[in-house]
Amino acid sequence: MTSPPTYVRNHSDVASDMEQYLTTRQVSEKINVPVGTLKFWRHRGEGPESLILGRKRVYYKLSKLEAWLSAQEANGVRGGVA
Repeated sequence: MTSPPTYVRNHSDVASDMEQYLTTRQVSEKINVPVGTLKFWRHRGEGPESLILGRKRVYYKLSKLEAWLSAQEANGVRGGVA
């Protein structure tokens, strides 16, 4: 009887499967919105979903940011007509 093949996962395989987390500055640069605006949105409970890791480190999951951007795009005005 033959045993099934074993797949060895290396560090890069595991890292590519992990969720990517972005800092406030990285999100600011990625979507061209000032850091202060992201902080204000967090204070008001608006904007992309964020989480706090550790004492005060704010991060954004890339998948949540992309979902928020898609929702903004779907709700946005198209063609310059209000």
